[in-house]
Amino acid sequence: MSIVGPKLLTWKLLPRTRSAGGDEARPNSGDKASSKHLRRIPIHVALAATFGIIIAVTAAALILALESGRQNTVALVRDRSERIMDTIVERTRLHLDPARDQSEFLARLFLDGEIDPQDEDASMSQLRAALAGLPQIAALAVIRTDLTQLRVERNGDEVVLRKIDMRTVPGLDDAFEMARRAGRPVWGELLWSERLKQPLVNVRTPLWHEHSFLGILLTTVTVAELSRFLAESPAGSDAGAFILLGRNHVLAHAALAHNPQLFKSDKPLPEVTEIGDRVLASIWNADTEEGAAPFVGSSKSHIVMVDHASYVFIYRDITGYSDQPWVVGRYLPLDEVGSEVRRLERAAWLGLAAVLAAVACAWLVGYAIGKPILRVARATSAIRTLDLTAAGPLAGSHLRELDEAIRAYNALIATLHWFETYVPRRLVKQLMAQGEQATALVEREVTVLFTDIVDFTSLAERLPASDAAAFLNDHFRLLAACVEAEGGTIDKYIGDSLMAFWGAPELQLDHSARACRAASAIAAAIVADNRHRRELGLPPVRIRIGIHAGPAMVGNIGAPGRINFTLVGDVVNTAQRLEEVAKECMTDEDQAVILVSDIVLRSAGSGCSARPIGQHVLRGRHEATNVFRLGPGE
Repeated sequence: MSIVGPKLLTWKLLPRTRSAGGDEARPNSGDKASSKHLRRIPIHVALAATFGIIIAVTAAALILALESGRQNTVALVRDRSERIMDTIVERTRLHLDPARDQSEFLARLFLDGEIDPQDEDASMSQLRAALAGLPQIAALAVIRTDLTQLRVERNGDEVVLRKIDMRTVPGLDDAFEMARRAGRPVWGELLWSERLKQPLVNVRTPLWHEHSFLGILLTTVTVAELSRFLAESPAGSDAGAFILLGRNHVLAHAALAHNPQLFKSDKPLPEVTEIGDRVLASIWNADTEEGAAPFVGSSKSHIVMVDHASYVFIYRDITGYSDQPWVVGRYLPLDEVGSEVRRLERAAWLGLAAVLAAVACAWLVGYAIGKPILRVARATSAIRTLDLTAAGPLAGSHLRELDEAIRAYNALIATLHWFETYVPRRLVKQLMAQGEQATALVEREVTVLFTDIVDFTSLAERLPASDAAAFLNDHFRLLAACVEAEGGTIDKYIGDSLMAFWGAPELQLDHSARACRAASAIAAAIVADNRHRRELGLPPVRIRIGIHAGPAMVGNIGAPGRINFTLVGDVVNTAQRLEEVAKECMTDEDQAVILVSDIVLRSAGSGCSARPIGQHVLRGRHEATNVFRLGPGE
């Protein structure tokens, strides 16, 4: 082993791993003309014709007994899976933690003066005794600030003591400084040992004596020894147990304990596809399933299919033993995990089949009544949430009362499709949730956002009216998606401008932060859209955005025949004036400029970062306003 740069051994670092409201209403399939051919039967007559013996008590008792047995069986399987994972994780820590503890013990001996750092023979003797006490340790080395190394290492059944001159090794000053700053044992990157032809897990401990920094104590454990130790545990006695570095590199596995040729200097750790384990090679397949979750408790799990057989991977992430997290786990055949539960479920199905046979006749009669009722219930539920895309016309029914209800529902859908074009669905949902008091005029702290397209007039002059309208529709679609993603409400479209606000009708304590995030998202969307426009040979779109926060009157405003839920207050004017100030800041290279007031910054807190551009007297105002520019990624 030798030191290269700040690394303490010759090593190589492993790889790191369009709207429904605009459409015409569809034909009413349940209208009066088509209903003439339907035979209508009153519901009470149909219910009176329903017959059958309902064995509810027997069925309930059977279901209760089977469910209780299923839950008990699942709990037993879950406990077993957790014990397996606890054993593997504990086995891993049992192998590695003593190496760290031994390093701390030796460091205390140096600190307390029980080991004289000047007495090399005594130091070597103590290191040799420590190495003998822990068979998993491959080597102990004291790298001193005088650029000498005292090393004790295993060579087969023998222990070899060496003193190595480190003066020609570069990078030691950086290594010493890193250890001095850490002040405690630290697990480092995996290191490659040229002598052992395999990577090493290592812990680095700073050494002190009488307030003087002596150097570094390096303690190493071989990956092959870790694999052997893991494979010998009760939970890892077959090839199913594994430890991964990141997601793709195998750190411990039964194959690594007996096949040293899997380690290579140019690729210290093999990938999951390189150790001959076809199941482990499929661990991150795209076609994984989460069906094993009830059987594994708090551990992570998923199911993969290998050679027409299903396997359950159970694993946990552990940190602290390297610069990357470790994935510790084991895979098992799915039949081994859930076989008991499936046997119980098969018995349950047999019992339920007997119950279902007894009520089959009554169910067939009730189906003719229940199906149309269910369709109407689902459709009206979609209307209640204003989800008109899921609420389509329904076919008529042979039952008189249901047929009349379906015809009324179909007429209602046709009417609502027209309203959907002009009424903001999201705003209406919020007002419905809050009740009548939501529309009353109240004073609220809100944040207002204004946007404006640069030189839109010149752009529109070069386009036919239909193309200009299509352009604005696409532009506002981009902006609306960003606003709604942050819970904002679009108040109105004014030509090529958009006004949106946060803080009403839903109370949003972080309204300014939401507005800043929405503005940044708009800027990013404009930049992405411009790349596409350039590919099509179209000129880029440039946009200015102004954001201000403050009190405003919020609620219904307008005449009885035409009412809007909107804002009234100086905060609206100020936001628009800030957007105008952006003209002074915008350069030819800017695609989006976002200006915010100091009030917005204070309200948004750490979620909004911007740089000052000075004080500006906004149009229509006498006092100066502190204006800030929000960065592209802020």
